[in-house]
This record gives sequence, C-alpha cells and structure tokens, in this order.
Amino acid sequence: MSSDVLPGSSSNVSRRAFFKAAGLGLGTVAFPSLLTACTGEKTSSGDKPKGLENVKKVELGEATPGVLYPEGYVGPRATQKKPFHDGSKTFKVVVQQNAQVVGDWNKNGFTKWMEERTGLKVEFQAILTTGSDGSIDLTKVNAMIASGELPDAFLGIPFSNDQISLYGQQGIFVALDDYIETYAPEMRRARTDYPGFKTLTAATDGKTYQFSGINDCFHCRISPGRAWINKKYLDKVGAKMPETTDDLRQVLKLFKDKDPTGKGNIIPFGANVNNQVDRYIMNAFLYNPGGDANGGWMQLKDGKVDFVANKPEWREGLKFLRTLYDDGTLTRDAFTMPDEAFLKAGNQGRLGFVRAYYWGSFIDITFNGNDPWRDYIAVPPLKGPNGVQYAGWDHYGYQSQSLLITSACKNPELLVQWGDYQMELEAIMGAYGGTKDKNWEWAQQGDKGINGKQAVFRLTKFPAPEGQGWDQYSIMYRSNDFRLGQYIDPKKPDFEKDLYEASVGYKPFAEPEDMQVPPLLFDESAAAQKADTAAAIQTHVKQSLAKFSVGELDINDDKAWSDYTKKFDAIGLKAYLDIYQQAYDKRPK
Repeated sequence: MSSDVLPGSSSNVSRRAFFKAAGLGLGTVAFPSLLTACTGEKTSSGDKPKGLENVKKVELGEATPGVLYPEGYVGPRATQKKPFHDGSKTFKVVVQQNAQVVGDWNKNGFTKWMEERTGLKVEFQAILTTGSDGSIDLTKVNAMIASGELPDAFLGIPFSNDQISLYGQQGIFVALDDYIETYAPEMRRARTDYPGFKTLTAATDGKTYQFSGINDCFHCRISPGRAWINKKYLDKVGAKMPETTDDLRQVLKLFKDKDPTGKGNIIPFGANVNNQVDRYIMNAFLYNPGGDANGGWMQLKDGKVDFVANKPEWREGLKFLRTLYDDGTLTRDAFTMPDEAFLKAGNQGRLGFVRAYYWGSFIDITFNGNDPWRDYIAVPPLKGPNGVQYAGWDHYGYQSQSLLITSACKNPELLVQWGDYQMELEAIMGAYGGTKDKNWEWAQQGDKGINGKQAVFRLTKFPAPEGQGWDQYSIMYRSNDFRLGQYIDPKKPDFEKDLYEASVGYKPFAEPEDMQVPPLLFDESAAAQKADTAAAIQTHVKQSLAKFSVGELDINDDKAWSDYTKKFDAIGLKAYLDIYQQAYDKRPK
C-alpha cells in the first residue's frame, strides 16, 4: 500500500510521516501505570464465554467475482458478506481523533458503509491527539479504566501488549479465544496464513484479549538496517558497489580524495543521531539487531538470550570504524548530527555513503523527473573479514491495530464479528483507500503489482479525501502479498516500488528467525526494572560506540575495552538478561 505519498507530488516526505504511513506505530506511547488507580473487584477471565455452546460456526462467505489474485497469493480475499445484526443496539467504541483523514468518525463514509454491511451501530468517542508524533491524550483513557466507566471497546488505542495481558487477566478486557473460533473466519484465515500470529498476540496466561490486525510491510523489516550510496559518485571516482568492509573502506577513501561533488565538501560516510552506524556496519562482524529506548543488542543463541555489544566480534567492528576515522572518512558528526543538519547535508549533495532508514531521512523526496534522491541506491549487506554477512531482518513486526472489548460489553460476539468484517479485502480497501470506484478499484488482468506479479487493486486517488476512510485504525489484514499487489503504473512508478526494490536484496542475508528475540511480555515490576536498565545500556553502548570509533577511547587498548565491558556488570546486565530469559521461557506457546 502506498506510504501516504501521492505519486507525482513535489512535497517532501518527512521521516516521521513515513514511519506512520509504513505502519510502524511511531505514535504509540507508554501509558502511565493504570492499575494503581483501578478500583472495583477482580473478575474471572477464565470462564468459558456464555452463549457459544450450540452456536453454528461462522464460515467465510462466497468469493466476490471479478477480483484477481497472483499465483500463490497469501492474504485477505474479497468475500460476500451479509448483515449479522438488526441495528437495535448501539456500541460505544473509543478511538483516536484523526482530523486529516478520518474527520468525524460518526459521520465518516466508511463508518456508514460498515454499518450498512454489518447492521451494527457504533457510536465513536474520539480521544484527542497531541503533538506532531500522533501521541494521544491519555487522561480520559486513564479515567475510564480507573473509574470502571468503560466503553464497549477500544479501537486503535496504543495499549502495549504488557498492559493488554495484565488488564485482560484482571477482567478489564474480554478473552476472545472462543469468540474467534466461533465468529471470526477472517481472523482464522489470517492465523492460518501467519502461524505465529496467535502466539504474538497472546497474554501470559495463553489467552487472547486483543483482536489485532496484520500489516506485513516488506521494506519495514529491513529499513532500520539499510545503507545507501550515491551511484553517480561511485561512477565519478571509478568505483564499484562495495561488497566487503574492505571494499567500503576503499570507496570512502576515493570519495574523500577525489571529492565527486566538485565542491570540496564531501561527507564520505554519512549517518546521524537517529540513524545509527552500528545497525548496518556491525552485521559484517556478528548478528546485531541494534538497540533503542526499549532495549536491544540482544540475540538468541540455542534458546538463550545473549548480549552482543560486549563480544570480541563487536570489538573487531569498532576497530574497523576506527580505521575509517584514521582515514579521515568517518567523523564524530556521524554520531551526533541532528536530523535537520543531516537533511541539509543530503540536499546539498554532500553525502557519499549513507546509513539511514530511507531516502527521506537524509534528502528531500520529490517527483519532478531527475530527482537527486534517486541517485542513492541500497548497499547490500557487507561481508566482513571473517565471512560474516547479516541483514538485521525483523521477523515479528507485523502486528497492527487492535480491538479491545471490555467487560462493559454485553455482546462481545457482535463486536468480534464487526472486527472480523474489517479484515475482509473490500473492507480493508475501503478503510484505507476510501470510496470504491472513486479512490480505488480492482486491478485488471495483466496489471502488474509492486513485485511484478498480477496486481490485486489500483489506487486511483490516494490518500483518500477527508471523511471517506479510517486511515490505518481499522483491523487490517494487509499481508505481504496484499501490499505487493498494488498496481504500479509503469509511466508513473509509486514510491512503494522503490522501497521494495531497495529492500529485496537484503532478504537472502536475513538472520535466522531463531536468532531474533521475539516480542516478550513482562509484569509491572520486571517492566520497570527492564526499562531503567535498558536506558543505561543504551547510553553506554551509544556513547562508547562513538568514542571508540573516533579515538576518544582506544579500541586497541585492552584496558579500555575491559573497562567498557565491566561497566555492563555495574549497570546490571546479568539481571537484565535474566528478566528477558524468564520472559522468553514463559512466553505463550
């Protein structure tokens, strides 16, 4: 699906807007501790929901004629649906306000379409968003939970999986397992297509309290670890695409010595504070998933959680970075440059090799013909001196918005069906694309999708005008095949095709899934301890990475390295890994 970029637009696509469009949930924020404010008695969530005995299992409807799918397609399909309710009840659902796309939820065109298709009436209560990052005002949500005055459901409100697990077992959210097995054929299809999805959304007691969607973005799986190089500059200095760390070193020297900009201001190695050097470079020395505010630099090794940023191979990677500094091709700016300066350097044509999430991180994206961002092509994973060559591939990051049905709802089965109807293909298109035959249409025979296979749909006007769709707040089932099934006009290529082509070369080097630490659940006390330690680890790793790389600390000095690794003991790395190991061992199977 498109990344909120209208092909042909000359406007710059901001990095934050791109994250939001890619479905990465940048606006998700941590809730304050709500349990401490909760009142009322606990209710048991272990009883079998009433009313499911003797209920006929709902199955998928007949296929909608005229919809084409590529061979081997895995994903949502268009099926015929009938209303399942008479509209005699109205359900209250809390959502996020979205003025740019959704407008008034209760007057929205897709809201009306859903009511006609399901027969179910929903009254939406929108919570204000605050700030440019899309974070929401949690005061009302907190008050609802604290007072027990709950809506029937929350849709697209960014509770963490930890919170959902906790509140579900306290009886605030309803366990949905039996309802899904009885009333949700679209969800059952998605779980069959993605066998790990059920486990990914399960609570610590093994039950499912969230009716979650899937948004399997191919290019997002590698985006945090991509690198780019200016192809024109490569040609000017007479170099080829680097394949090894030594190749990269030589190319950077050529950039410095020959300065292909012709202005004497080349930055051979570009990176910045939000596009970390290690996420790409270190994967030529050992598998490195990178780190963030929630933790990181961890891998699984034979089922054990292990830390990578204190390993001898990490030291070898630091030694390589130090050689680049000694060559004069890597400077401290690569670790400290703010986003605005990074973008300015890119727009001035000063960047040669770039470590960045995508083009918009370091250069304006325009669609005027000879656009400078198109000179930058993806650099495949480099092979290190010992033959290591990984791409840090995200095997688990495809869960999207959730519907959370509360204990206040007297008919959970109706809201489960309502959520399930959103996962059918035509509903997915309507929620995201707006009105059929005005903003989107089914693809025709021979139309090619992003990956060159038969397309499934065409976006004729995107993004949808305000008030016609729900942006990305519905319970989507946007599988990888579905997303790649977007028709691409060969005369006017869509940005999504560029992203796909910039990512496909990394897939063969993806680390095995059993090396990646999966999303885990933590109780309140463990989560608090984990967060404090993670923040200290992040600071130590990032600061030391920069200092060793630019010679402020000597990576060739055994004592300096020993002091670096010993500090992790003082920070509490062992207890931190134990918390992760316990959560991993107890994860839902």
